[in-house]
Amino acid sequence: MLPGIQSLAFSLVIALVAVCAQISGAHVTLENGLKSMVYLSPKITQHPGSVSNKFYYDIEFPKGHIAIKSFDAEVVDEAGNPVSLQETYLHHWVAVRYYYRKGVKNIKYNVKLGFHQSDFIIAGNDGICNYGLPQFFGFGSETRKTSSDVPDPYGIEVGNPLKVPAGYEERWFFNIHAIDTRGAIDAMGCTECRCDLYNVTEDEYGRPLKPNYVGGLYCCYDGTQCKVKDGNESIERNLYLKYTVKWVDWSDSIVPVKIFIFDVTDTWQHTGIHDCLIEYDIEKSANGVTSNDFTSTSRTSVRFPIDGDVIYGVAHQHSGGLGSALYGEDGRVICSSKPIYGKGKDAGDEAGYIVGMSTCYPEPGSVKIVKGEALTLESNYSSAKGHTGVMGLFYILVADPSLNLNEPFHINWYHGSMMSLGSQGLMFLLAIALFATCVQNSEARVTSENGLKSMVYLSPEITQHPGSVSNKFYYDIEFPKGHIAIKSFNAEVVDEAGNPVSLQETYLHHWVAVRYYQRINTKDTKYNGNLGFHQSDIIIAGNAGVCNHGLTQFFGLGSETRKTSTHVPDPYGIEVGNPLEVPSGYEEKWLMNIHAIDTRGAVDAMGCTECRCNLYNVTKDEYGRPLHPDYEGGLFCCYDGTQCNVKNGLESVKRNLYLKYTVEWVDWSDSVVPVKIFIFDVTDTWEKTGIHDCLIEFDVEQSTTGIATNDYTSTRRSSVSFPSAGDVVYGVAHQHSGGIGSALYGQDGQVICSSAPVYGKGKDVGDEAGYIVGMSTCYPKPGSVKIAKGETLTLESNYSSEKSHTGVMGLFYILVAESSLELSNPVKVDEGLKVPIFFWGVGVFGLAICAAVLVAYQRRKRSEDGYQSIAA
Repeated sequence: MLPGIQSLAFSLVIALVAVCAQISGAHVTLENGLKSMVYLSPKITQHPGSVSNKFYYDIEFPKGHIAIKSFDAEVVDEAGNPVSLQETYLHHWVAVRYYYRKGVKNIKYNVKLGFHQSDFIIAGNDGICNYGLPQFFGFGSETRKTSSDVPDPYGIEVGNPLKVPAGYEERWFFNIHAIDTRGAIDAMGCTECRCDLYNVTEDEYGRPLKPNYVGGLYCCYDGTQCKVKDGNESIERNLYLKYTVKWVDWSDSIVPVKIFIFDVTDTWQHTGIHDCLIEYDIEKSANGVTSNDFTSTSRTSVRFPIDGDVIYGVAHQHSGGLGSALYGEDGRVICSSKPIYGKGKDAGDEAGYIVGMSTCYPEPGSVKIVKGEALTLESNYSSAKGHTGVMGLFYILVADPSLNLNEPFHINWYHGSMMSLGSQGLMFLLAIALFATCVQNSEARVTSENGLKSMVYLSPEITQHPGSVSNKFYYDIEFPKGHIAIKSFNAEVVDEAGNPVSLQETYLHHWVAVRYYQRINTKDTKYNGNLGFHQSDIIIAGNAGVCNHGLTQFFGLGSETRKTSTHVPDPYGIEVGNPLEVPSGYEEKWLMNIHAIDTRGAVDAMGCTECRCNLYNVTKDEYGRPLHPDYEGGLFCCYDGTQCNVKNGLESVKRNLYLKYTVEWVDWSDSVVPVKIFIFDVTDTWEKTGIHDCLIEFDVEQSTTGIATNDYTSTRRSSVSFPSAGDVVYGVAHQHSGGIGSALYGQDGQVICSSAPVYGKGKDVGDEAGYIVGMSTCYPKPGSVKIAKGETLTLESNYSSEKSHTGVMGLFYILVAESSLELSNPVKVDEGLKVPIFFWGVGVFGLAICAAVLVAYQRRKRSEDGYQSIAA
């Protein structure tokens, strides 16, 4: 090899080694940079009924300029055994960063010190409360089963020497509030700090409590005593907060996040000041018995101070909590978080206590907040009985949206003396191996520049006039060809000029896209409104379940289609077009069912969208069969060709519309991890019959007690046994107008995914008042949400019962990847390769290109084999 080329090639190799090392650390593991340390707090001495609520200063904490990746904690005894909440209730723990003046005496612990010392500077989170909630980390009873992981490439930056004031050093302190309920007369009352149980009438500073203050932090301060049963033996013991911190050394490849904590007691909305009261009470409902609904809802609104992308969210509630959600100004759900209640006696599963909270991990860049946007926090508690001193906090981590996650690494080319390299073959192999590895890493997040393909199609025309219904099947629709991985499938109704059509003119009841196999050489069926799915020449190649019939689609939404993400995150994809899966003598094709209702000039537009039979003058279904006498509305009354009542004298103007659908995909490769599609229906009869007979639609009756209770929630549930094991990578619900959210729960009560509707507020397309224009989605951190084979899942669908609704739906889509698939496989290089010198130019050029375009994401997963589709 020529010396100049050899030197350049070696420099490229060295640079690429450095770059690839950086890239491999983008998803940190225990093997490539993630550090972990387990610590113990100072001892917490307790006896039955006692309260410890102390501040522990200068706690052990990782040193240096680092990025925190998680912070977990639990109470343990002196032998290191987990302590049950039924013995010691962990009211809360918080970890706070502070700057401490050098040269002053160390303060290890002082209960009265608080945050007001001249030698202290609290270096708290980014807001938004003015005081009282400065912590970086903190939970309560839910600490064992609540994820605190910060997803890659993000991290919580601490230890930056440039941010520490001159003459100070960075340190950390704990506030740990633990209540010993062994032998308590009323253990739950002790945990709620009810003043009568503590015999407290003054706070810890001797100030008299207000007469209406019946419970909370002012009654269970450090050293107080909750009532225990007479004759209970007072056994003292020492406990500790065991806390585990995981971190990586700080580098430019880490995207910093800011911590924001919201409090539902924040008075900003009324006072203009962020005076966060931290705790509040729940009154027992006086009407819950008659309405069978015990929900107390508190809300507050605040202005967000910066622009940012939300990358994590979680709520903090006390026992009695039913869940919490943070909403954007447009009503979209930024994150909803629900409690997991224990069911037994073991530590981590204590009956009656919140042992975990569900978390949100949005796909990077998918959930944005703008500076000055008004956010609303909602916190729900059960009012079946009164609760004192509860909390309604919400934590989010926010990244600067201006940071480009796909920005290439900049390489400083190495100059200097060159080593003797041995042989051209070895050198070339090293270069090619690095090139292959880097190319793999560059593909970890597909973009329009590196393999993602996109195509916009139009359905056959949909001819409508005021009040008309089109509910047709379109066969052999245009669809990408070949063995591919679908990455998204989006759709909307447009007119002949391509302009989006308002839901207030044409209501998109639903659209579904179904894969099928058609016998070769049979006549193509381009459209047949009544053909259905029962033809001998076609085989429906539907999703993976769980309904036996009627819900075979791969993709499908309704009015919410414009503002609901369908993106399949990397490295996953929906595999289609695999020639090995197509039956002999058949070919793969796709059909659409599009149900559109023209409500222009309708007497009752919303009634038309709900397919109320009286508005359609329908008493028989489309096959001439009489409807059941109590069938008031639904699909059997708004079939293709029916007509909803319109106002007298209305001009019947026909027009042609289309469903414009956009498909994004990549060519199939071993680097794509296949996912299966499962659709659940809240009308599924499996729980009672053992058969997945999904009825698809149901009615919601008007509440007769809602006026008295000011609560209009109708809840429907169904349970099913999940047929396989896997990791959930995406989830979304489908509801109709009146829907107020849906959730899928695991057998342990943990929230797999909750999905809430986004309602429009105006007249513009995509913001139609009264209509659901979007549904929130779930993108769990890969591997964080698992379902076991045979696990019983429960679907819950909530609708408003302020008025009745007919023909509503309660579906839930999830994408599931096989848990056993490896996330990465090494690149194998043929060691026997012989290299003509000509190819060095190609190799070096390729290396240069690779170095210029590398992104900081590593392929997370590669599969060794695909899956077999389950035909419906």
